[in-house]
Amino acid sequence: MPNRSPKKSPSPKSLAARLDRAAGDMNAFLLVLAIGLATLDLTFLVTQNVVNHLPPVTRVVYDSAPTAAR
Repeated sequence: MPNRSPKKSPSPKSLAARLDRAAGDMNAFLLVLAIGLATLDLTFLVTQNVVNHLPPVTRVVYDSAPTAAR
């Protein structure tokens, strides 16, 4: 079985092309991630403003358990 591992290091041009292609793919992923996080942040901001404008919650506390209707 022949050894297929390269005997010499790859050329700098080939290495640069591979890095450029990987960076291009990474940039697309990072752009999608940034848009998703910005959407999440905007949703949280809107939700907080909506919650701040809601009327206060009235809590009812019974001193004793209510009697059952007969």
